[in-house]
Amino acid sequence: MAKNGISDYRAFHDLTKRLLTVGGLWPYSNSNILYRLLPYIQIFLNLAMALVVFGFVLEHFSNVAVVTRGLSSMTSFASAILKVVCLIRKHKEITELHKNLDPYFEKLLENEKMLEHILKKVNIFRLLSGVLTLTVFAVIAFQIIAPLIFIINCKVHHVEIKKYPLIYPGNYPWNIPTSGFLYLAHFTLETFGTFALFFVTTSVDSLFTLYSFQIIGQLREMSYYITHIDSDDDSGKYIFHSCIIQYQKLIKCVNLMEAIYGPVVLWMMGTNAIVLCALLFQISKMKTITIIQGFMFTSYVILKLVQTFMYAWSGSCLTEESENYKDAVYSSNWQGKKPFMVLIVMCLSQRPLAITACNFSIVSLRMFISVVNTTISYFFLLQTLDSEQ
Repeated sequence: MAKNGISDYRAFHDLTKRLLTVGGLWPYSNSNILYRLLPYIQIFLNLAMALVVFGFVLEHFSNVAVVTRGLSSMTSFASAILKVVCLIRKHKEITELHKNLDPYFEKLLENEKMLEHILKKVNIFRLLSGVLTLTVFAVIAFQIIAPLIFIINCKVHHVEIKKYPLIYPGNYPWNIPTSGFLYLAHFTLETFGTFALFFVTTSVDSLFTLYSFQIIGQLREMSYYITHIDSDDDSGKYIFHSCIIQYQKLIKCVNLMEAIYGPVVLWMMGTNAIVLCALLFQISKMKTITIIQGFMFTSYVILKLVQTFMYAWSGSCLTEESENYKDAVYSSNWQGKKPFMVLIVMCLSQRPLAITACNFSIVSLRMFISVVNTTISYFFLLQTLDSEQ
């Protein structure tokens, strides 16, 4: 069981590290100039695509059905830009957070008696990260392949193509040739922009769940030691003192996560509802849906739901484990021992751990329910506006 937990954690950790490394976002202690330039390349590619799709949205702003086609792509690119900017601006914070969590958790994995406790539910964290990565890859793969399939299909049936399609509905400030080298250059730019979106989305979201799980692991370690205090007053005092200091460090880690991810979570709560609403509205307006379109729409809906659920569930697990730690402290072997009473009060007086999005909302499963409810409300609003046109 413990070996399976370690392999799940290693796969989860290594996948997140590889994805972040490609985008230049993993907090290495020593990195060269080229690696530090990678995040700015990510910003450029995502910004270019966001502006192109934004031009399309402005051009067709009066048509609700057409606007929703570009709205989901535009908000996705804008979300990727926000994520990279937050990680760049908070580079010191994320480096400090990484130093406090990652090496300590590696040491915990060396303690065999702790593995069963600290690796609970690690398979779910790994599953969520894996599902997110696969669904994002499926969506971008079909977005890139769809225009190619259209072109090949026209060539096979000898149908003349007046204008070759690109990956996204966009409006460039210059005329794009229907084919040839310049068309290929634009298609290549959109392809690179799509892969930039893939690496930013999967890596930054997975990193949030990874750090949340590492904090949860430390809370479980503290709960284990406190519930196994023997009658020796000196060893008990040392354990309580250590837990108080360690808990203070975890409070600082949670504050760092709020500073890094607060704007990201707040933005995600609004935009994911908009994207899901736009997808549902597009599906409702389509008279016929091909297999490729159906698969792409389904993957996109699953992607946004999993993405929102990852943040919400990780935040709920962290808060729940913090409450379990408080219960462990209160249930420890301290009755009738006056030296422990002061330490017990100090432990219980420390504030619970909960991640908030810019002091606006606690990151929990309630946030996920709120996004779903908002999606339904926006969907009915769009239907009302479309019927009035």
